Amino acid sequence: MAYDYDSTHKRILKSAERHFLDIGFRSASIRAICKDAGVTNGAFYAHFESKEQLFAALVGPCVDSFNQAYEDCADLTVKSREDFLRMFQSSYPSIETLIHYVYQHRTEFTLVLKCSGGSTYEGFVDRMVESETRNTMAFLEAGKTYMAHPGNISERIAGIFSNMAIRQAFNSFLAGMSEEQNIKETRLFSDFCVAGYRETLGF
Repeated sequence: MAYDYDSTHKRILKSAERHFLDIGFRSASIRAICKDAGVTNGAFYAHFESKEQLFAALVGPCVDSFNQAYEDCADLTVKSREDFLRMFQSSYPSIETLIHYVYQHRTEFTLVLKCSGGSTYEGFVDRMVESETRNTMAFLEAGKTYMAHPGNISERIAGIFSNMAIRQAFNSFLAGMSEEQNIKETRLFSDFCVAGYRETLGF
């Protein structure tokens, strides 16, 4: 029988997905993945250089698309007070788009959020919080002209809000909350954050 590269590739990926979901990246072994897929270790290395590359093949394209969607949401250019107010109101609700994407790709995000320990994707949530904090600070600095109390801008406060918003959405997903309920809670948290910023910064 001729060697079917595509079929073998798919079997390795499917086996790896099961093993990573069951015991996580760190505990999963190439030998066990190959045995479950019905292929030799030598065949594995004809498809992937390492377990890390295998994990990236499962989640990388999804994470890259998510990151691009996030950057698109975070592209907030302030040219007027009206811009600032409009974008501030829409900045947190834009997370709803990202939540929808996560629920559309349940398996990939379960792998990233729950099973990636020991891989380069382990710090995914931390990096998201750092990006959100950095983008929030850049946005607030750009809008200082339209604030009554610009001196109250604080990276620490921006970090706390960013951390709460990002982790709330991801933790709710992992806990089995429905997409609709997750979005509802995100909207409530958004209203809380916007009200807090308006009171603290005066705009």
